[in-house]
Amino acid sequence: MSFRGFRTSFRLLGSLCVALWVVLATPRIAFADADTESGEADTPRRAIERFLGQTAAGRYAEAAEDLEIYPHEPVDRQRLAKLLGAVIDRRLSADPAWLNQVSDAPTGDTKDGIAPDQDEVGRIPATPIAEPVRMRRVYVRERGEHRWLFSHKTVQRVPGWYQRLDDVWLREHLPDRLLRKGPKGFVWWEWLALPVVLGASGVVAWLLTLLLEILIRPLLRRSTTRWDELLVRRLRRPVRVLLAVMLWGLAMPYVLITGSAERIVTNFARVGFLLGLFFCIWRCVAVSVQLIRESEWMKAHPSAMAVIPLGYRLAEITVAALAVVTTLQELGYPVTSLVAGLGIGGLAVALAAQKTVEHVFGGVMLSVDQPMRVGDLVRVDDVIGNVEQIGLRSTSIRTIDRSLVTIPNGKLADMKIECMQARDHLRLFFQLGITYDASVELLEKLRDALSVYVKGHPKIWSELPVRVHLTGFGESALTLEIMAWFDESDWDRFLEIRHGVMLQVIRIIEQHGARIAFPTRTLHLVSSAKN
Repeated sequence: MSFRGFRTSFRLLGSLCVALWVVLATPRIAFADADTESGEADTPRRAIERFLGQTAAGRYAEAAEDLEIYPHEPVDRQRLAKLLGAVIDRRLSADPAWLNQVSDAPTGDTKDGIAPDQDEVGRIPATPIAEPVRMRRVYVRERGEHRWLFSHKTVQRVPGWYQRLDDVWLREHLPDRLLRKGPKGFVWWEWLALPVVLGASGVVAWLLTLLLEILIRPLLRRSTTRWDELLVRRLRRPVRVLLAVMLWGLAMPYVLITGSAERIVTNFARVGFLLGLFFCIWRCVAVSVQLIRESEWMKAHPSAMAVIPLGYRLAEITVAALAVVTTLQELGYPVTSLVAGLGIGGLAVALAAQKTVEHVFGGVMLSVDQPMRVGDLVRVDDVIGNVEQIGLRSTSIRTIDRSLVTIPNGKLADMKIECMQARDHLRLFFQLGITYDASVELLEKLRDALSVYVKGHPKIWSELPVRVHLTGFGESALTLEIMAWFDESDWDRFLEIRHGVMLQVIRIIEQHGARIAFPTRTLHLVSSAKN
């Protein structure tokens, strides 16, 4: 395990931190002081917002005014307000839809089946049944108005609810400043603890990955296959991220003290875990592609090699698309409407880019059918050259003149493609013109000599016969045709063979006293007899 791998893992964890900031940047419910001085009637929802805004700012004396406490009752009003704020923040605020369900009418919810001057705003989990949190509409003589206050029975239950919280120890021992609300609804203690716990989780995950690799290494030495070693090496970083996110999520209940913060961080940890899983799948796809490239089947079918990059690209796009859709769904976005919108948009794009789609599918068919491969010498209509690139949209051919010809794949799929690289044997064919002064006996001897020479060539392919024949009477010569097949598939080496054969044919013609004709024309002048 190198320091470079350690640094890369922390880069990935840093990316997760950036994603957390993005998640936290989404709009959230802000508890602020309700403006009861403006003359508007008080409502249960407005009273809760006012109370939570005051406790978040540490103004417990003002928050205590929203508690129904009887005069001269020997209780610490400010502490009760602080405890109730902690209970609501931990037990009720974790549900993002909770406050929206509280009545915002001055009379409260008149259909809840309880007294008209009371309203139930939530329930605290307890044994054997959940206990209600109620508010009561009370006339406050000092203010000269009706206000919604947490009922006396609810206030009496606050100490018991508070003692059942799982973070009582932190709340009792942390300084009051660290328990006040900071940005995005997180208390300052949580802002300090989150990066520390994330860094510690990364270090522990790095150590656990190192320990797992040390334990697995003896098993890898005894293995006769190669895929397990590749898989362990490629999954090192994804597993490190998964372990870090898991440890971070497991530690959060012991660090976070507000329900809303725990909900956000838990969702983020779940998203990080899903992304880590897709990261593992991505690496597994890469290992599978590498094994396919190195397999014996691929060596026996080299024409299928060009399909591998296309399949790998499609697999990467599929994994990335699934990761994006799953992440958006986990964050609460309407994925169904998004997919439907993408489908309609994709149809519009397909209609607008019909030619482009045609060329892309043409490239796929060229990769599957393999009429030619990169580096092959081909003839496409009047273009002759070597295939330089087969892309998704077009194919580039480097001609003999070193110019680059680009043909769209949609058109190329319908054109006649002659792959000269696929020829297993090359044919020698040419015609000779022998002068008319050659006798029949000379032509017979010349034909036999040429036939013996060509058949005896060391590179001749004996599966097809060598043909040396007199084929016609030209205007100025007798036409002698030579055709043979050579056991050679490389064009450059064949040119050397043909060069040597033609020189030797000239020597044989000269040795037999024959002459190669050149275009001539004989004119006979006929004069008329004078009378």
